[in-house]
Amino acid sequence: MLARFYSNVDTWNMSLKRMATLAAALVLVVAAAASCKSEEDEDWLGLLLSSSGVTDNYNGTVNQVIGTGTFSWMKCTQGQAWNAALNNCAGTGSGTVYGATSLAFCTVITGGASYCTTNEGVANSGPAYDSCSNLVFAGQSDWRLPTQGELASLAAFSSRSALLYTFPQTPDDKYFWTGSANTTDTDGTSAWSISFAENTFGDQLAAEKDTPRYVRCIRP
Repeated sequence: MLARFYSNVDTWNMSLKRMATLAAALVLVVAAAASCKSEEDEDWLGLLLSSSGVTDNYNGTVNQVIGTGTFSWMKCTQGQAWNAALNNCAGTGSGTVYGATSLAFCTVITGGASYCTTNEGVANSGPAYDSCSNLVFAGQSDWRLPTQGELASLAAFSSRSALLYTFPQTPDDKYFWTGSANTTDTDGTSAWSISFAENTFGDQLAAEKDTPRYVRCIRP
């Protein structure tokens, strides 16, 4: 009887050792998977963005399908320098701004409803407008301020972190100008801007036209 008891004890011990070995192996497998997670996530995120109509051209521009058209965005905020080696916007400056320039929609507000815009409320002059219309980049010279709807389409990204995958070093301390005036503003002193900060991602705000804001250009 005792011999059988000790035999069973040995069997249990062997089973426990096997279970411990399997558990240790499982821990190693999980750890290995975790170490690869970030790279795999980036690959999947890139595929997801591509299938959603967003394509990185790896030349400082990003294509996006908006409605029935394909448009090109500047990868970097105005004032930043595209770093071709890293395909990011950390070429100039540091911190969260990396050289991004703050510009006014209009330097002076006169109260005229069409100041710095056409009668339809589309920008046609001013520092923000000029920064895009005078831009020559990636062999193209027809850059412009995005409309309110076009810039808002970038908020279709699920979050700021998803946006930063394609538009790295996007500053978050100020809103970005659109080229659309606030046509409900009877004195014509405001235009629409959009936030890409974490806590206000996608928020739209009609700001006074002489307020400093960031600019991201689009074409055609």
